[in-house]
Amino acid sequence: MPRIRDPRELAAGLFLILVAALALILSDHLPIGRLVNMGPGYVPRALAWILGGLGVIVALSAFTADAPADVPPLTEWAWRPLLALTASILVFAFLLERAGLVICIVVTVGVAGLAAAGIRPIQSLLLGGGLALMSALLFVVGLGLPLRLWPEFAG
Repeated sequence: MPRIRDPRELAAGLFLILVAALALILSDHLPIGRLVNMGPGYVPRALAWILGGLGVIVALSAFTADAPADVPPLTEWAWRPLLALTASILVFAFLLERAGLVICIVVTVGVAGLAAAGIRPIQSLLLGGGLALMSALLFVVGLGLPLRLWPEFAG
């Protein structure tokens, strides 16, 4: 039986495979279409297959590459970043249509900023504001996408 040389690589690869499998399951009801006439499920399923393939490559590298000596072994999960980044994705999905693009991005960046211990609220606010401005300019002004910038009650 092959020996696992880097358990961190194996854990990362299995996580990527799990996310890809979840994406394939959740996008199963969407029509795929064809390359010349893509359906709404084409890109999510293609990206899920690519992610799953990368997960297999990363997981297999756990058996071939030795872990660097200066990196500690995988003993526990970093829960704070995992929960904060997961929450930021859920906040984005929940707020985009309800609060508009600007508020959604600022709040999402603020929640994601909780992943790191040294981030100050003013840094998150400035980064979120800049990202919201650039997103509004790119998606609404530049590409003409019908995204609401502000909540309905704000006008």
